[in-house]
Amino acid sequence: MALVRPSFAAAWNRFKEIHLPVAEVGRKIGGYVQVNIASGDFRNACPLRMSYVLNDCGLRVPPPGRYHAVSGSDHRWYMYRVMEMKDFLIWAFGPAEVQISTPSAQGFLGRRGILLFEGQGWSDARGHVSLWSGRACADECHFVGHSGNGSFMPTQACLWELA
Repeated sequence: MALVRPSFAAAWNRFKEIHLPVAEVGRKIGGYVQVNIASGDFRNACPLRMSYVLNDCGLRVPPPGRYHAVSGSDHRWYMYRVMEMKDFLIWAFGPAEVQISTPSAQGFLGRRGILLFEGQGWSDARGHVSLWSGRACADECHFVGHSGNGSFMPTQACLWELA
């Protein structure tokens, strides 16, 4: 199913609103997002942030069923698993326009959109999702060799382009 993609400018502006530390993401969204962050069940917020962006740009995250999601105080749904976010993006937009194994920034230069990293090495996440401006991520880019990767080793990155 190919749904209408949000504009890059709208997505980038929404991301600026939610580019906050995890605890503050919980306070901003509220509801069960905040409850799960406060309890320590959710230690990462990247799929929650992307859910916020998509919800606010008109592509509503579906209720739990096919994907794991919890509600915010706004009664919208927020996904909390990166790999399920990837499945949702494929369902909504089709396959990513760019898919690169052993990802580096050079493979994505000049393109803008939703960038999702897959990999291994973190105990609490299997990847990261962000927005890519054509030169930089809205938060952290986890390309091979990035100093912020810690134990994470990216094995693939996918980009869904936004105009």
